[in-house]
Amino acid sequence: MDYTSRLEDFRRSDSERDALVAELLQNFQALELKYAEKCDDYNNEVESRRMWQSKAKTSEVALIEQKQASGSNNFALAVIDGDGAVFQDYLLAQGKDGGADCAHYLHTELRNHLKATYPDSNVADWSIVVHIVLNMQGLGNKLQQCNIINNPNELVAFGRAFSLAQPLFSFIDVGGGKERADHKIREMLRLFLPNAQCKHVFFGPCHDNGYLPVLEPYRLDQATAARLTLIECSPATPGFQQLGLQRMRCPKVFRTENLPAKINGTTPSTYQATNGVTPPYQNALPVRTATGMNANTTTFVPTAPVKHSSSPSPAPSAESGASNTWAAVGKTGATTKTIDITTKKAPAKKHVLVNTYDERLDAPLPESDSKAFARFADRIKAHGKMCNNFHLTGKCESGEYCDYHHGERLTPGEQLVLKHKARSLCCSQKTSCRDAGCFLGHHCKYGSGCYLEWCRFSETHGRDLVSTIPPCGHRDML
Repeated sequence: MDYTSRLEDFRRSDSERDALVAELLQNFQALELKYAEKCDDYNNEVESRRMWQSKAKTSEVALIEQKQASGSNNFALAVIDGDGAVFQDYLLAQGKDGGADCAHYLHTELRNHLKATYPDSNVADWSIVVHIVLNMQGLGNKLQQCNIINNPNELVAFGRAFSLAQPLFSFIDVGGGKERADHKIREMLRLFLPNAQCKHVFFGPCHDNGYLPVLEPYRLDQATAARLTLIECSPATPGFQQLGLQRMRCPKVFRTENLPAKINGTTPSTYQATNGVTPPYQNALPVRTATGMNANTTTFVPTAPVKHSSSPSPAPSAESGASNTWAAVGKTGATTKTIDITTKKAPAKKHVLVNTYDERLDAPLPESDSKAFARFADRIKAHGKMCNNFHLTGKCESGEYCDYHHGERLTPGEQLVLKHKARSLCCSQKTSCRDAGCFLGHHCKYGSGCYLEWCRFSETHGRDLVSTIPPCGHRDML
């Protein structure tokens, strides 16, 4: 019985082992089938992805080739130092209209040069980008000094019209300081010259040898040198000539001579007189007239300017019996009236302060008195805000229609308080203001050390506040 039971146990164990092996085989076969299906799906996805990638790449290459063939992304760049390449006087004098015409003329000149340089290319599809880098305020003041424009703001209108006339033309104001323009121009050349889509680069003018180290590396590269043209305004200096780069001239657009450093040493009024404008007579000459009962009276008659003669002047008559500093004016039978015609001392000239960049600076004001400040505050409480024009200059164009209080003029101490308050208002002319009587502010009095979170003069925080008073010239204001 023991052997029989043990045999049954062995048979039962063998049966369970066979069932387990059969189950394992069945599960393995099912798993193998799923694996094969997954592999097929993966292979199909890989083939499909590669097919679409190949098609996309082919389309992209074809599109790039098409764009390159059509030249739709190709362009030419002109980088011009506007402080050296000054536009023609007749264009600047026209202001806004001159700016639009100037953009058209320059675009035409550059396009014609490209057609001559690349006769086998479709240059008509190339865009032309022009950047004029300049110190707007400094050049505007210089042009005003040369009587080319009446106000530096006319250059702003010129530049705005220049930029609007051609969408890819820009006037870039970098402010004072030569290094600012040099740095920007240098970086533009470094960025665009290696660009394959930038087919040609114009640079001008050929006046400043400081640009020679920038251009020297490109001269040694024949491929780059062929794509570089120098715009010559005034005759190129020997350094630019030795570069061996092609040069072009645009006499219709740029001046062929530099701006004069000084206008023949004359002030604007003298300059106008030398250009055919005869100023009105300044003085009147006393002439002797015999008029009946007042036969010996000297009448003060205005006369036109008299040319100097080599003949001696007649001696004064002893009949007058009066001092040569007085003259009687009258008519026949009229009461004689005496007028003092003694020479009066000419009024002292007033000046405006400017820095080395010809930017207007404010003269420092003395500290105001505390008592005057208290009186000023009391008047503000009683009457409201004071009229700056009336109390500081003595006149107001608005008169009785002025929105601010006139009344009795402020005392000198109270006027000083009002001047300090007026300095907190920004002058509309900003750095170009040359009105010696302007009481508004032209820069932040704290300079780069300003601690205010919001300052009306924030753009002037980096300005040079070291002032100079020129002895003569256009900054002298009578």
